[in-house]
Amino acid sequence: MRYASVVELRRNRLVAAWGGKRPGWIDEAIPEELDEQARGEWLKAAFKDSGMPAGKVLLVLPRREAVLLQLEIEAPEGASTADLHGMARVRLGTQSTIDAHKSVMDVVHTAGKSYTVCAVPGDVADRTRDELKSSGRSIAGMTTRSAGHGVMAGGEGVQLVIVAGEREVELAVVREGVPIMTRQLNRNGDMENDAAKIVSEAHRAETSTRMLGGMESISRIVLHADGPIGPELSGLITRELAVPLVKFEPPVLGMPAELCPLMAIARAGESPVLLLRRVMPARGLEVPAVRIGLGLAALAAIVLIGAVLFFSGQKSALRKRVTTLRNELVQLQSKNREHQREEARLIHLQSWIGQEPKWTGEIASLTEILPERGVVVDRLIGTEAREVSFSAQRSGQGRRYEGGKWSSTSLTEFDMHASVDDRHLVQDLRQRLIDDPRFDVESKGPELPDRLVFRVTVTPEQSELQDAKSEEQPR
Repeated sequence: MRYASVVELRRNRLVAAWGGKRPGWIDEAIPEELDEQARGEWLKAAFKDSGMPAGKVLLVLPRREAVLLQLEIEAPEGASTADLHGMARVRLGTQSTIDAHKSVMDVVHTAGKSYTVCAVPGDVADRTRDELKSSGRSIAGMTTRSAGHGVMAGGEGVQLVIVAGEREVELAVVREGVPIMTRQLNRNGDMENDAAKIVSEAHRAETSTRMLGGMESISRIVLHADGPIGPELSGLITRELAVPLVKFEPPVLGMPAELCPLMAIARAGESPVLLLRRVMPARGLEVPAVRIGLGLAALAAIVLIGAVLFFSGQKSALRKRVTTLRNELVQLQSKNREHQREEARLIHLQSWIGQEPKWTGEIASLTEILPERGVVVDRLIGTEAREVSFSAQRSGQGRRYEGGKWSSTSLTEFDMHASVDDRHLVQDLRQRLIDDPRFDVESKGPELPDRLVFRVTVTPEQSELQDAKSEEQPR
């Protein structure tokens, strides 16, 4: 893949970097009052004024819209890219709220049965791509900032990359150049408090890495920070984490830390480790049902040819041949129906086997809502109910398997027991949960001045797994 520059388009900011003999970068706020056409003209002028080289662009999709997680996938030997993406889409639909079937994504092997899956909603990818095209630039491919963290890590083993900019901080766990998990924090202007939060997230990343199956411990930390927070972070990390610390040397002097992931990709000049795209499922002769259908059509043609030869005088021999072909046709039709039944069983089993509890994501969402101080959760009990169902396609001839819909419905509930320092925190936490569209909340038991018991229900979600593609309803 060839590209001249790397561009990240956020809702209110343009960030770009390019290497070569005259490396450079852009880090500018986009005016909010621009309409779609004016925004494209503004981008075009910004590219020209900054001296960004002509040529194709590698588009970095907004990181706040991206999902990056680890999935265990039972991929058979020799599985194609389309097969791997198909299995990942089914698993992704049970692990996040993203519409996996319409998203752009990539799947990269990390260790054992673990795969890194990165996905961005399809409408976000299409909107961002159209916006960049309106500036007159063509797109070579799409990726995310975490691919740049993989380049910054370098070396072997598992590493933690920390990029502390003036506005925000990024942490990424990388194994052999493949990002495993990422975390982004906003800075609040208090350097000591920011440094303490970063080290706390580094502790959490180290613990999470140890919990991943087949994953080694973090072997070193790669740090790059802007301004005086750099020495503060270095000292804290050295004291609190028993992991070697390496300072990242920026390839271009004076470049803000937040642009380092983009510049790392630009200077590498090759396809990023995560290349987001839509990989279509297998079609044509790769699908068993299609091969059977072609076999049926071929046999029907042979039967017709046999009928023509029958009237040419070779009655006895042709009758015997037609009988043999008819028997083969019956056998193939029987195999076709058996294939449909096995397909339905397989989809149903995969829907259950592939669906693991989504508690990690839901608990993380609850953690974001909890106040930073004053509330201590001492017990959290979660239950999850799932249902996998199939709705047949109705026609004038009755119900048919072809065109039917497989769907999955899930409902998650948590009983949260916590102690509070202040009575007002109970009302504050309840209001936060009520205001969040992802949750419903109700009190369980009597309300005490220093304790609360809430039942938090995650908004039920229903997702379509896949359409039935066979030709007949299994019997």
